Amino acid sequence: MKTYSVDTSVQYLKGVGPKMAGLLKNLGIDNIDNLLTLVPRRYARKSLIKDLKLGEEARVSGRIIETHTRFTSKGKIFIVRLSDGTGNISCYFFNYSPKMKEKFKWNTLIEVEGQVSLFGRGLQLVNPSISFSPSNGRKLLPIYPLTYGLTHTYIRRVINGAFESGIYIPETLPTYIVEHENLLPKEIAIKNLHFPDSLEVADMARKRLEFEELFYLEILLALRKKWLKNKGIKFKKGSILARKFFDLMRDRNPGFKLTKAQHRVIWEIFGDMESESRMNRLLQGDVGSGKTIVAILSMLKAVESGYQAVLMAPTEILAEQHYFCLKEYLPEIGVNLGILVGSQSQAEKQQVKEELKTGKIQVVVGTHALIEESSEFKNLGFIVIDEQHKFGVMQRVRLIKKGVFQESPDVLVMTATPIPRSLSLTIYGDLDISVIDELPPGRRPIITRWMREDKINEVWVFVKRELDAGRQCYIVYPIIEESEKTDLKAAQESYEKLSRGVFKDYNIGLLHGRLKGEEKEKVMEAFRAGDLNILITTTVIEVGIDIKNATCMVIEHAERFGISQLHQLRGRIGRGAKQSYCILVSPRQISDISKERLKTIENENDGFKLAEKDLQLRGPGEFFGTRQHGLPELRLANPIYNVRLLSLTRNLAFKVISQDPELQKIENRIIKKTINHKYRNKLEFLEAG
Repeated sequence: MKTYSVDTSVQYLKGVGPKMAGLLKNLGIDNIDNLLTLVPRRYARKSLIKDLKLGEEARVSGRIIETHTRFTSKGKIFIVRLSDGTGNISCYFFNYSPKMKEKFKWNTLIEVEGQVSLFGRGLQLVNPSISFSPSNGRKLLPIYPLTYGLTHTYIRRVINGAFESGIYIPETLPTYIVEHENLLPKEIAIKNLHFPDSLEVADMARKRLEFEELFYLEILLALRKKWLKNKGIKFKKGSILARKFFDLMRDRNPGFKLTKAQHRVIWEIFGDMESESRMNRLLQGDVGSGKTIVAILSMLKAVESGYQAVLMAPTEILAEQHYFCLKEYLPEIGVNLGILVGSQSQAEKQQVKEELKTGKIQVVVGTHALIEESSEFKNLGFIVIDEQHKFGVMQRVRLIKKGVFQESPDVLVMTATPIPRSLSLTIYGDLDISVIDELPPGRRPIITRWMREDKINEVWVFVKRELDAGRQCYIVYPIIEESEKTDLKAAQESYEKLSRGVFKDYNIGLLHGRLKGEEKEKVMEAFRAGDLNILITTTVIEVGIDIKNATCMVIEHAERFGISQLHQLRGRIGRGAKQSYCILVSPRQISDISKERLKTIENENDGFKLAEKDLQLRGPGEFFGTRQHGLPELRLANPIYNVRLLSLTRNLAFKVISQDPELQKIENRIIKKTINHKYRNKLEFLEAG
């Protein structure tokens, strides 16, 4: 008999093969390790027929006492009646094969599993899973997540086959940790995850595997933090340029001043920049809290020390917004500014790249074009990445590697998506975190209302009232990648319909991602100048747009957006002292989870509270895609509901790395071996931050 390792492709196990391996891949199962760490949703107890309850997922053994075929308008049904001595139950099989019918012989002992339903006065199971080898000794059987073409019985059989093949399951935690934390050894934990004798043992197995997942995630974060603490640039103290910029802002915007939170965060960043260690800091702040001003002041401090600074944004429209904002001020204080985006002509790009290479451009704003191989800097020393969760890890690595030779650039990553502490510990455990937890004075909470689409005429009456008072309005349509053409058509058709209909007396603009750069800017400039009353747009305005006179937003098909995206969109209004309104429009019939999202956003303006709710509804993986961060995916552990275990593994992992940075001690070599084997593809992400 062959002996397999956990890295062996699952297709080589008995009863699998290429076809079934394809189905298993839909559950995220590529190799035997993935198979053995497939987490059961729950465990089914074996029941007596007399104890069965309507609606429950049941597993019973019984002998066949009767079989017959019934003809109905929907086709033939094969009926098998079982008895276990305490009662009888009928099993109904639709679309059965003649070969299947031959297996059901009178008095044969079989085991069936399925949901109990009612037919007439008796209980029934419809298309239950069948086993002709009842699990006599097993009290509990795992109930797995399934996909088309797979059954619990099949997955159990394959897992059991893996164990019977003599699979070698190596230990992955040091003995001193397993013993001190009272954990099950790895092999015993895996076996008891799938075939436990009791729920208590199943919980112990799961705890061991959750512990391991979180421990290695935190080990990688600890290693990343160690790498990031390398020697960096020591920038000059203070900044005359930052002071000049601030004074110019105040002259042009009477009453402008920084909030206490902005002051605190600036001193945290300046302190990092003036130290010899490389800065790697996350700046969190709700929409409209003033993160961009903080970033600009920090970039100017870097320029004053003789380095170039870069601000990378995820979309051209956001990059252009930053550029036009900076263009008003930087040239006046003697700082050369440039922009590099994909839609520029080759000649424009080439000129900007030349000026970056020679150092003529001191501050550059751009998109992914900044990380192209042909983009070079003379002395890049400071990097700001806006809405950083929209970039992949390797994109950030490529930008960081363009920094000054042998000196690591300081990195400031910004996000307007508030992150709950439980998740920031998981994903950003290696970063220093600054939070702007205060909005500029004079901002009013945005009033949000959820309306059904059959009330749309009432919505338009309200919008007209705002427009007639001299305000401006956004009307937002969703663009979902899979149906982009259809969605874009809907936005264009609405633009034409509203222009000719209810808003024919107003000036309307249309903005979407497929417009060329100069067309986008022309539309935005018209809206910014007040020449357009309404801007019909897609989610290209999700971040970065700051127009104080826009006090009204209507979001069509709001049920198609997540909580964080709705909050981001809503943040485009409420930028001035006037009361702002956001109206969420949806069909009358939507899912319960969509209703919960819309009720939540209607009743809450606090981004951190919304983030907690979003995390509960979507789970950590979906909320903030760990793949984007180059971290291991969590198959078992949930940091939202197990903050205690997260803190325990974090403290332990950081202690291990602080005492043994190279993992050279004999007792820690198993950690190094596991990282090199299981997480080797993550090592290149350690530089990313």
